[in-house]
Amino acid sequence: MGRYFIRFSYFGTQYRGLQKNVFRNEGIQIHDTDTIQGAVEAAFLKLSPKCINFPKMTSSSRTDVGVHSLCNSAHIDIENKYNKIYNPNQVLRVVNRYFRSCNHDIRLLEFIPVKENFHARSLAKSRTYIYRIVKSKYNDEHRLPLGEFKHSFQLKSENFDFERMKRATQLFVGVKDFTTFSARNVSEKPIRYVRNLNSLTIENVGPFMPHDPLSENYEYWHIICSSRAFLYNQVRRIVSTLLALGVGKITERDINIMLQVPGHHNWLPQILTVPGFGLYLANVEYCQEELDQYIIKYKFSPDSELVDLIDVN
Repeated sequence: MGRYFIRFSYFGTQYRGLQKNVFRNEGIQIHDTDTIQGAVEAAFLKLSPKCINFPKMTSSSRTDVGVHSLCNSAHIDIENKYNKIYNPNQVLRVVNRYFRSCNHDIRLLEFIPVKENFHARSLAKSRTYIYRIVKSKYNDEHRLPLGEFKHSFQLKSENFDFERMKRATQLFVGVKDFTTFSARNVSEKPIRYVRNLNSLTIENVGPFMPHDPLSENYEYWHIICSSRAFLYNQVRRIVSTLLALGVGKITERDINIMLQVPGHHNWLPQILTVPGFGLYLANVEYCQEELDQYIIKYKFSPDSELVDLIDVN
């Protein structure tokens, strides 16, 4: 079995999430291609020589329905009858051509042969998310720039205190119990709700399409947070809480209570959770020295479909 480390990007609005479901119909296994994982695995079936196994992708970071990624990572297991490594250049060309031909909003960024014991999720050191917000400068402006549609959350509020929201970011940084800021656990597997939020910052940024005449009518903000791992809905609930504070629906005391008295029942009903389409997985960080220990060296040949190993030690 050949294992490869991949990095990939996508817009999540057209998919039913990242993780695929496998259905069975009269004993026949049907693979779900309406998810990002399903689409990626289907793309690897187009390689030549053909895979002798169905590709299996294991993502480092799961994203919810509608969430985008600038750079997610995973490992994928594929094998050919010659027991050789696929040429990374050829794979990038074939897989991305498949994505374009099928109108998939997915791009394969990197394809690196690694050892069998490499695991993209367990070796990841941290993850960085960005939540993108746009706010009109004028109360009667409702025409959202085309590039921001389904890629940014439009904040509709005449009175918003950005400075108050910025100050409140420090309430979340550090080791906290984020039970209140996560969805309920529906599985039997126990979840550790105490997490270390490494950083939480707010930056004033520019439009996606500066030449759009509507773009000058808006302000643009990124809420950026980083941690080794996040709970389900944690980022969106933190963002929602900060926005609720900025519009005056809640106070800093309310946030402290939700953190100091953690519990799903303590989530305040006046806080509306922001949609997934404003959220981006910006990057999954690894220790490069540790990563280098797993990368398999090969003899480079730009035109061949397979390449030869230099060593596997």
